[in-house]
Amino acid sequence: MTLQAQVNYTANDQVTPYDGFFRFGANPGWHGSNWKNKDLANLAAGNESLNIQGAGVKTIRPSLSDAVLGVYGYDLELDAFQHYDEVGLTENVVFVGYPKAEHKETEHFCADYPSQLFANIYLPIWDNGENGTPVNDDNFYALYLYNIVTRYDDQVRFWEIWNEPDYDYSGNGWKPEGTEGNWFENTPEPCDYKLWAPVTHYVRMLRISYEVIKTLAPDDYVAVGGLGYASFLDVILRHTDNPDGGTVTDEYPLYGGAYFDVLSYHTYPHIDGSLRYWSNDINGFVYERHSDKAVEGVLNLKQDLQTVLNEFGYDGNTYPEKVWIITESNIPRKQFGEYIGSEIAQRNFLPKVQLACEQNGIKQLHLYALADDKTENDAASEFQIMGLYGKLSDITPGEESRNVLGTTSATHSMLLYGKRYDAERTAEMNLPANVGGGAYRWNDGENYTYLLWAKTNTDESEVAQATYSFPASFGHTQVKWLEWDYATTENQQIIGAEDITLTGAPVYLFDASLSQTTVLAKNTFFLKANPNPVTNKVNIEFELLAAANVQLTIYNANGKLIKELIDHQSRGLGAYTQSFDMKELPAGMYTCLLQVNEKIATIQIVKQ
Repeated sequence: MTLQAQVNYTANDQVTPYDGFFRFGANPGWHGSNWKNKDLANLAAGNESLNIQGAGVKTIRPSLSDAVLGVYGYDLELDAFQHYDEVGLTENVVFVGYPKAEHKETEHFCADYPSQLFANIYLPIWDNGENGTPVNDDNFYALYLYNIVTRYDDQVRFWEIWNEPDYDYSGNGWKPEGTEGNWFENTPEPCDYKLWAPVTHYVRMLRISYEVIKTLAPDDYVAVGGLGYASFLDVILRHTDNPDGGTVTDEYPLYGGAYFDVLSYHTYPHIDGSLRYWSNDINGFVYERHSDKAVEGVLNLKQDLQTVLNEFGYDGNTYPEKVWIITESNIPRKQFGEYIGSEIAQRNFLPKVQLACEQNGIKQLHLYALADDKTENDAASEFQIMGLYGKLSDITPGEESRNVLGTTSATHSMLLYGKRYDAERTAEMNLPANVGGGAYRWNDGENYTYLLWAKTNTDESEVAQATYSFPASFGHTQVKWLEWDYATTENQQIIGAEDITLTGAPVYLFDASLSQTTVLAKNTFFLKANPNPVTNKVNIEFELLAAANVQLTIYNANGKLIKELIDHQSRGLGAYTQSFDMKELPAGMYTCLLQVNEKIATIQIVKQ
């Protein structure tokens, strides 16, 4: 890693738009000494060399805590993180914090409990390399960040500052403005929430994080810790890191919004009130416990958070817009109390919420969790049995069992990862009000996979039915129909493209003339020329699903090299366009060759 000059901008000045593919992720958790992080990565992403199919996970959210690495060595997870790359877990999120004993603040801002944060956070961040590092080694949090970012940057894209810093002990986090104790109009006391420290100390963590991470890894993103309350976001945005009340001074010039690029939030619609509302007619709650309403709840919290961002100018006008990720979400597969809970509701929720994320600019969704902590009979809480896999702690690798949710995830990833949600094509589908879904554009830019279902609207039921016909303009006469368990069964059927009967379970449809091999191709890139045929300038478009070494060349019909457009250059994930003027070349057939690492794709370009 080449050390950059200390960052001289903030998120009030710039936030690099994130154009990577949507990634489904998981929280790996701890499942006993039998399971190393490499083993969990294999379960998440799959590992062909070990004949492990995986659960379709494309990114992961582990922790790199000072409490562990500061004790056992900062190199402890290097092999595991390298393995993430090897199995295709990229653009990862890491949540940071949690000091070891020697680095922990000893002051009690809350009478009964010491601060959970690092000591010395108000010492200078930088010291001009006086101790061998560019950061001030006595600022324990800055030193900790230096140690992890310099080691793990290549496998991390999002650095999430703490996990659920707004975990509420007071009961005031959810309250709206105008109610007693609400956080929109009152500042939480240290005893009110998880950190047991003044909120200005959390803003200070954000400031240190932004300066250190952006200096060491300017292409990475700093995320506010997975928030659950819009009111706590309001708290962050109206305080500086000034320990004297969070006010603006020359030393503390900016509010907390200047020190993060990414709004990361946690959403569990079964417990946040999304699935019920109060009715005066019955003097009680009306319940709407089904998967479509749960998806709506996920988006409602995003809207609440966006409203706060807009109020403080983070709407793309005054300040740049934030990037969005969700680092914990799920609904239960077993009912506890009044909460939603069924295997079919959870199964239906997963593809629906992934589509909703892509439709609403959310770049990642990390499921809680990779595996169950308990068996269904032993579980005392729904959070103990939300996994893609069954309980792992009393078995060893090779004995694991993928849950229905894991099969659903594997199918969704197999059929849609690397394809992009297409809002224009979705609009052209003219979906009836009782049908949910969308269109995903393939890498060739011409074909599509469609995700469709009948919307549910009955409490504690996933039963629904609707009819849909593809527009004649799409040219589909027959389509292939695949269901949630395709990753296991490989079952499919061919049906007519009109009067398709849908249920509450999402299905995957594509033109029946397309080969299954093409649909399931594990592409890492695609290649296209536009216009083609061409008279003058051609735009050669390609897209990478991961960073790679790229060579792009043009040959004539005799195999002679005409032009080397890209000569083995390193390119990050994303879409690229390379223009080439063919005006002076004779008419005929030319070959464009794209080499991405060891893989090659070619297309023919006709010069008129």
